[in-house]
Order: sequence, then structure tokens, then C-alpha cells
Amino acid sequence: MKNIFKIGALALSMIGGLCSCNDFFDSIPGEQYDLDGTFVNKQKTEQYLNNVYSYVPDETRERWPNNGNNMGGIWSAGSLETDVTWSWHISNEWGAGTVYASSSWINYWYIQYYRGISKASTFIANVDRCAEATATDRLVWKAQARALRAYYYFLLFRSYGPVVILGEDALELDTPLDELLKERNSVDECVDYIANEFDKAAADLPVKYDGTNLGRFDRGACKAFRAKLLLYAASPLFNCNKDYAEIVNTDGKQLFPQDTSKEQEKWDNARKAYEEFFNTFVPSSYSLHKVMNNGEVDFYESYRQVTSGVNYASNDEQIFIRLADHGDHTYELTPYHGQLDDSSVRGGLGFGTTQEMVDLFYTDKGLRTVDDTDYKEYTGIPTSEFFGGSDYNNPQNSSTNYFLNNSNKTLKQWANREARFYVCVTFNGSTWINAATNAGKITTELNVNGNSGYNKAGHDSPLEGYGVRKMAPMDRNAGKHCANLLRLADMYLGYAETLSACGQYGEAMKMINEVRARAGVPGYGNAGGKDVNGLNYITYPENRNDVDKRIRRERLIELSYEWNRYFDVRRWKVADMAVGDDWIYPAYHKGGEGGEIHGMNAKADPPQFFEKVVTGTRVFAKRHYLFPIPDNEIRRNPKMVQNYGWAAAEPEK
Repeated sequence: MKNIFKIGALALSMIGGLCSCNDFFDSIPGEQYDLDGTFVNKQKTEQYLNNVYSYVPDETRERWPNNGNNMGGIWSAGSLETDVTWSWHISNEWGAGTVYASSSWINYWYIQYYRGISKASTFIANVDRCAEATATDRLVWKAQARALRAYYYFLLFRSYGPVVILGEDALELDTPLDELLKERNSVDECVDYIANEFDKAAADLPVKYDGTNLGRFDRGACKAFRAKLLLYAASPLFNCNKDYAEIVNTDGKQLFPQDTSKEQEKWDNARKAYEEFFNTFVPSSYSLHKVMNNGEVDFYESYRQVTSGVNYASNDEQIFIRLADHGDHTYELTPYHGQLDDSSVRGGLGFGTTQEMVDLFYTDKGLRTVDDTDYKEYTGIPTSEFFGGSDYNNPQNSSTNYFLNNSNKTLKQWANREARFYVCVTFNGSTWINAATNAGKITTELNVNGNSGYNKAGHDSPLEGYGVRKMAPMDRNAGKHCANLLRLADMYLGYAETLSACGQYGEAMKMINEVRARAGVPGYGNAGGKDVNGLNYITYPENRNDVDKRIRRERLIELSYEWNRYFDVRRWKVADMAVGDDWIYPAYHKGGEGGEIHGMNAKADPPQFFEKVVTGTRVFAKRHYLFPIPDNEIRRNPKMVQNYGWAAAEPEK
């Protein structure tokens, strides 16, 4: 009998065999089977499906994103959020603008996701041959594979733009090559196909998985990703983007829609998809995670827990996750702490963050630093009046210390900030999150001679004098965690965007206020009164431009370091902003995702350390809104056209 399978990546024979490349689901241990030997056996059929799941990205493998089957990304380090100190990291190539369509790693995700798509299609085409499994099992498995295939197409779409949809029919191994070489589908065709596939899968899946099934696609995840897909489709990058008007197939077919009469319709469709999700699943299946302390919400601990990646078994906010067991991310988020001989709190803080990100977070009044009259800025080397003073603790729980009385190590600018700041950023003089060590509370020193500074840690010390803290564990050796790929706060913020685009500004702010309330900052409102935390509402101008600014700022803060900013600033088409607007980029920053980036003077000790200096320069051109279609695909397929601004072939550096 001739084996049949789904052709992937335009004539690449990717299906090969079943490979053992999974961190969570059981995979076939060192064996390969043909289709006849696989789909007659229930256990092997389940193992094949588990292998299809192995392409779900583990975004916490940012240190080695394209190494083997890690399936991480450059999304934090490839944006203004993060600066990786290790010169070999591929994000440094991207940030320097030295990546080409022919670069060796640019095709990694293109190939991997088409492999996942191919295997999902093979499973869908063959699972009903497994007579050992019940009809119900086969129905649910097929729906999971269909959801995975749609998800992998979405991941391709957000990075490469419109891609080739391979279709549904199974193809034989000896299919002629000219039947495999296909043109790119349009944005609208890709979005319609993926959205419909998520709907089909959702119809046959349970509402929500938990327990041993965590990490599998369920109905809630399908509907959530469908809404997020439509949000992308409505956003300026993909919706009537004039810059891409000339990107057409060889037959003249337009790939990016240009019909402005349908521009608003896409926002309406996205709004309806979010409305459907919330009406169906909130709060019955999902709710924002909150930790109570003496009858009140502990804003710091609520946000820390929901983003930590370690309490996945009891987290009602997570919608789709990838479970993992490794120490990559824990190492790159934990400072060096050279004075200690305790591996649980000693790592290599190679993921630094920028002054631009530090300045993004609100003060504890819910205001931008430029709006809060109590926030004092300085130039050059600050005088002692700007240094930190007494112990500063979590206002909701004094047992959580943010920094100790060490006035020569901290700045007052790092006090009186919103709770999310202390979850996300390790700053000089800050108290490490694990205070229950033999050494007691640990103060992290990032200045040049500090315990985690350059003279002790070398390239394991952040260049900006700030480190990424979000998702850092209490114990660096506790490897089990999850990459939270979609959570409810993301859905609130996406829903707000669509409501604003449809002129429903008050409703949009209600969505934003849900997220702000959990963060402990005042909500937005123009009718007076107080929010759910008893804080006075902050007024706002009721027009789309000003409402969008607040929604976008909230999204960049709430989802910071969770692999969203890279895509958000691109789909909003603001990543090449010439001069900062003080909402997405501070006014001193020029060049959007490009330009000079800033931080502390990390090669000095206080007070010189506190001077805000240029720490590097990024390159962002309009072509960087999307990855290039890999040059190998362009060469292999004469029908394949390249993305905006990328030459068909360029030499590697």
C-alpha cells in the first residue's frame, strides 16, 4: 500500500518519521514507524499526535531559540524589551540589521512550523484507520490536530505574513513537483482559512482541559486564538497597508488587502470574536488570577504568580501553555550573586532590559513618569537627593521587600512604582525574590564591582544595569514551568482594542480597568467616583487616538517580556516611529525599535553608575516589519514572491 501524507513547505519531504523531540508529551522513544504500523495501533497513534504537539513553541528557550527542537523565538531580545549580553545570540544579528533572506537561521521557524503542519495533516488524514481507538477518541484527536495546524499557520502568518496554505487533500509521495510549487495565499485567504479551522476544531473539543491534559488544545484556546488572529488581521500592518500594495504574486494577485471600504469590517469581525469568547468562557472557565492578603488583593503577588510559569496547575487565567522542564530561562533571569555559593539563587543575568522599558511602567498612581509631579528626573550624574533611602516594601504585604535601606545603591525613581515594575525588573540594590536563603535577604548589585556586576560576572551581567526579572523562580534549579502562550489579560486588552476601533470607548476602558485593577493602579473613567479598589478614576479624552494610546501602553506593560511586544508594535505599524510619543516610546528615544538604547552606566560604580547613557544602537527599517521569505524557498519555487524590502537573495555576512 502506498503511504500518503500532507506535503509541507512546498515540496520539502519533511514527514520522515516520528522523532523524539518533546519536553512534555510522551514521544516514541528512539523508534520510527511507517503509517501502516502507526495508525493501526492506539498507543502509536496517540504518540504521533503527541509529536505533532512538539512544535508548540517553548518561548522560555530564548537563550537557544533555534537550537535543535527548542522552538523558542527572538521576540523579547529582538525588540526593545531585552538586550542580550551574549554576543553570539542571534537576536544581536537581528538588532544590528545584518540578517538577510539567505541568513542561516531565518528559515528555522518557516521549516519547523511547516513540519508541524505536515504532520498534523498526516494525522488528520489517517487517524480514522485506528480501529483500536473509539470514534469519540478519534474525533477529539483529529480536532486537536486541526487546531494545532491552524495555530502553526497563525505563527507563520505573524512572522512572515501571508504564506502558502497547503490544502486538505492528502498527496502521494510521487506527486509531480509542478503540483507542489504554489503561490502565496493572500492575507484574507490565510485569515479565513485559519479562523475556519479553529472553529471546526472547537466544535469537537471539550470546553477546557486541566490536570494531565494541560497544554492540549481545547475549545477555549481555539476561540481565543481565533479572536487574536482576527485582531492581527484588522491591525494596520495587515489591513490596508499601503506600503505593501506592490507585493503581488506573479499573476498580479494582491497579497495584502487594499480595499478601504472593508477596513472597518475587519475590526467589527474581531470585536465579535472577542465578544463570543467572553460571553462563552468568562468567568465560567477563565478569570484573572488574584491573591488575597487580609481580605485585599496583593497586587504584586497576584501578578508575580500569574506570570511566574510555575503555578500552572491552579491558574485559571492561562488559556494555552507549553509545559517544559529545563533551566535555560531560570539561568538567564537570575543574577550572578558572586558572594554566594548557592546555585538556587545564582545564575547568569544575560537578559538585560533597557531604560526605555523601565520608564514605560507607571508610578503607583497609575500615571506615566512624565505626568507624575512626584517623580523627579535628573541629567548626568545624580546628586544624593536622588538616591534611595529607607527600606521599601510591598504596600499590601510588608514581608515582601523591594529594596533595603542602601541609599548609595538605589534611586528614588525605583520607589513608588506600580507593582508590575517590581515583578518585571531587577535594578541595582533591589532585593532578590527569594528571601528564605541561608544568607537571608540578598541585595543584587549590578554596578561594575557589585556582586552581579561586570568585574565579577563578566558577560553574565546586563549591559544596561537592569535585568529582566519576570518569570524568575525562587529556586533556579526548579526546572518545571510553563511558557504561558495566551492568558486572559491578553484577551481583555485585545477586546479593548477592537471596542475602541468600533467607537465604544467607555466599553474599551472597562476592559482595560479589569487589568489595571489587578495591578493596583487606578482605572480610567470620566464620570467621577472610585474604581473597585477604592481609587479615584483617571480621566481621559474620549476619542480613538487617545484611547488607543492608553490601551497600547497597558498592553506593553501587562504583557511585557511575554513575547508580545515584538509583534504588537509591528501590527500597529509604530515600530519605525521617528521620535518617541511618550506612550509607546519615551520622547528621548528616536527610531522606534531601532535607534540608540539606554541604561545605567554599568561599567562604573555609584554615583557614576546612575548616569543614564547610550548602551547600544539598534537598526530598524521598514522591511523589518516582517521576516523575509527564506531565500531557499524563493530559489526553489519560481512562483514565490518576497516580502517588502527584502531582496530575493543577499549574501550572508
